[in-house]
Amino acid sequence: MTRVGNPVLTWLLSGSRRAKKLGQDLLLIHVTGRRTGKVYTTPVAYRRQPDGSLQVLTNSGWRVNMRGGPTPVELTVLGRRAPAVAVLEEDPAAVAEVYQRLISEIGLKEAGRRLGIKINVDRAPTYDELLDAVQREHLSVLRLT
Repeated sequence: MTRVGNPVLTWLLSGSRRAKKLGQDLLLIHVTGRRTGKVYTTPVAYRRQPDGSLQVLTNSGWRVNMRGGPTPVELTVLGRRAPAVAVLEEDPAAVAEVYQRLISEIGLKEAGRRLGIKINVDRAPTYDELLDAVQREHLSVLRLT
């Protein structure tokens, strides 16, 4: 599905007119590979933060290119490409806190779909359950400014 879906989403999100609806929740991140030097373009869901930064929740393999501190990347948001700085948070405790806060903000019903996690209990997961999921699924938070 990714092999077909990502090129379509990339095309849709790269034009300002085409990105009007999808671009409210999705952006393109352009990341340079640490070893290859190749630029990878990936559509990702994001949440705008009160301080103006953007937040991406991911367990995708491309995230390892941002380990080791602030990393220059480019973003295409609503069809406009601009430079940004990415900071990867992989500390399980910090990531679990982000997931816990977001689940309480958006509600249990929406959380599974919008956060890309499977919630298989009929209540909000406990912090310890989230911590276990973060470690098991290698979840991380990417902050973009």
